[in-house]
Amino acid sequence: MRVIPTVLLIVAAGISTASAQRAPDFSMDHGNAAAAAAAANAAAAAARAKSAAIAVGAPLSPSQSTDFQVNGGGVVRLAPPLTREQQKADAEARAAWQARCRPTVVADRDGLRRTQYAAPDCDLSRFNTAGAQ
Repeated sequence: MRVIPTVLLIVAAGISTASAQRAPDFSMDHGNAAAAAAAANAAAAAARAKSAAIAVGAPLSPSQSTDFQVNGGGVVRLAPPLTREQQKADAEARAAWQARCRPTVVADRDGLRRTQYAAPDCDLSRFNTAGAQ
Protein backbone atom coordinates (compact mmCIF):
# COMPACT_ATOMS: atom_id res chain seq x y z
CA MET A 1 0.00 0.00 0.00
CA ARG A 2 2.89 2.39 0.62
CA VAL A 3 4.21 1.87 -2.87
CA ILE A 4 1.17 3.43 -4.57
CA PRO A 5 1.42 6.89 -2.85
CA THR A 6 5.17 7.00 -3.56
CA VAL A 7 4.60 6.12 -7.21
CA LEU A 8 1.89 8.77 -7.45
CA LEU A 9 4.24 11.42 -6.00
CA ILE A 10 7.01 10.50 -8.43
CA VAL A 11 4.62 10.63 -11.40
CA ALA A 12 3.18 13.99 -10.26
CA ALA A 13 6.68 15.43 -9.81
CA GLY A 14 7.69 14.23 -13.26
CA ILE A 15 4.63 15.80 -14.87
CA SER A 16 5.19 19.16 -13.12
CA THR A 17 8.86 19.35 -14.14
CA ALA A 18 8.01 18.37 -17.71
CA SER A 19 5.45 21.19 -17.94
CA ALA A 20 7.95 23.67 -16.45
CA GLN A 21 10.56 22.75 -19.08
CA ARG A 22 8.28 23.50 -22.01
CA ALA A 23 9.34 26.13 -24.50
CA PRO A 24 7.92 29.59 -23.69
CA ASP A 25 4.60 30.39 -25.27
CA PHE A 26 4.81 33.85 -26.86
CA SER A 27 1.17 33.78 -27.87
CA MET A 28 0.35 35.01 -24.33
CA ASP A 29 2.89 37.88 -24.48
CA HIS A 30 0.26 40.61 -25.03
CA GLY A 31 2.84 42.88 -26.66
CA ASN A 32 5.11 43.30 -23.63
CA ALA A 33 8.20 42.07 -25.43
CA ALA A 34 7.66 44.60 -28.20
CA ALA A 35 7.16 47.38 -25.64
CA ALA A 36 10.31 46.37 -23.78
CA ALA A 37 12.30 46.31 -27.02
CA ALA A 38 10.92 49.74 -27.98
CA ALA A 39 11.86 51.14 -24.54
CA ALA A 40 15.37 49.73 -24.84
CA ASN A 41 15.74 51.23 -28.32
CA ALA A 42 14.48 54.61 -27.09
CA ALA A 43 16.93 54.59 -24.17
CA ALA A 44 19.80 53.72 -26.51
CA ALA A 45 18.78 56.51 -28.91
CA ALA A 46 18.65 59.02 -26.03
CA ALA A 47 22.10 57.93 -24.87
CA ARG A 48 23.47 58.33 -28.42
CA ALA A 49 21.90 61.81 -28.70
CA LYS A 50 23.42 62.88 -25.38
CA SER A 51 26.85 61.56 -26.41
CA ALA A 52 26.60 63.37 -29.74
CA ALA A 53 25.65 66.65 -28.01
CA ILE A 54 28.59 66.33 -25.61
CA ALA A 55 30.96 65.49 -28.47
CA VAL A 56 30.12 68.64 -30.42
CA GLY A 57 29.87 70.85 -27.33
CA ALA A 58 26.17 71.62 -27.76
CA PRO A 59 24.15 72.48 -24.64
CA LEU A 60 22.23 69.55 -23.20
CA SER A 61 18.47 69.59 -22.91
CA PRO A 62 17.07 69.53 -19.35
CA SER A 63 16.18 65.85 -19.63
CA GLN A 64 19.72 65.04 -20.75
CA SER A 65 21.43 66.95 -17.95
CA THR A 66 19.17 65.71 -15.14
CA ASP A 67 20.67 62.99 -12.98
CA PHE A 68 18.19 61.07 -10.87
CA GLN A 69 20.72 58.77 -9.20
CA VAL A 70 20.57 58.49 -5.45
CA ASN A 71 24.01 58.43 -3.83
CA GLY A 72 25.48 58.46 -7.30
CA GLY A 73 28.19 60.50 -8.87
CA GLY A 74 26.02 63.53 -9.59
CA VAL A 75 27.53 66.73 -10.86
CA VAL A 76 26.97 70.01 -9.06
CA ARG A 77 27.19 72.94 -11.42
CA LEU A 78 28.55 76.14 -9.93
CA ALA A 79 26.83 79.43 -10.56
CA PRO A 80 28.74 81.76 -12.83
CA PRO A 81 30.74 84.44 -11.01
CA LEU A 82 28.92 87.69 -10.27
CA THR A 83 29.70 90.79 -12.27
CA ARG A 84 30.87 93.96 -10.51
CA GLU A 85 27.38 95.45 -10.78
CA GLN A 86 25.84 92.33 -9.24
CA GLN A 87 28.43 92.33 -6.45
CA LYS A 88 27.71 95.99 -5.70
CA ALA A 89 23.92 95.39 -5.67
CA ASP A 90 24.40 92.37 -3.40
CA ALA A 91 26.54 94.37 -0.96
CA GLU A 92 23.95 97.17 -0.88
CA ALA A 93 21.15 94.68 -0.24
CA ARG A 94 23.11 93.07 2.61
CA ALA A 95 23.82 96.47 4.16
CA ALA A 96 20.15 97.43 3.93
CA TRP A 97 19.14 94.12 5.53
CA GLN A 98 21.69 94.58 8.35
CA ALA A 99 20.38 98.11 9.03
CA ARG A 100 16.73 97.00 9.06
CA CYS A 101 17.02 93.67 10.92
CA ARG A 102 19.98 94.28 13.29
CA PRO A 103 20.58 90.56 14.08
CA THR A 104 21.85 89.69 17.57
CA VAL A 105 22.81 86.31 19.02
CA VAL A 106 21.30 85.49 22.43
CA ALA A 107 21.74 82.36 24.55
CA ASP A 108 18.40 80.95 25.71
CA ARG A 109 17.73 79.25 29.07
CA ASP A 110 19.08 75.94 27.72
CA GLY A 111 22.30 77.54 26.55
CA LEU A 112 21.40 77.37 22.86
CA ARG A 113 22.47 80.33 20.79
CA ARG A 114 19.58 81.87 18.89
CA THR A 115 19.48 84.81 16.53
CA GLN A 116 16.97 87.56 17.25
CA TYR A 117 15.98 90.28 14.81
CA ALA A 118 14.71 93.82 15.35
CA ALA A 119 12.16 93.62 12.51
CA PRO A 120 9.63 90.90 11.65
CA ASP A 121 10.29 88.35 8.88
CA CYS A 122 14.06 88.92 8.89
CA ASP A 123 14.63 85.20 9.33
CA LEU A 124 13.12 84.56 5.91
CA SER A 125 15.31 84.63 2.85
CA ARG A 126 14.22 85.79 -0.60
CA PHE A 127 13.69 82.11 -1.44
CA ASN A 128 11.84 81.15 1.76
CA THR A 129 9.03 83.64 2.04
CA ALA A 130 6.56 81.57 4.05
CA GLY A 131 4.46 83.90 6.16
CA ALA A 132 5.82 87.09 4.57
CA GLN A 133 3.22 89.71 3.78
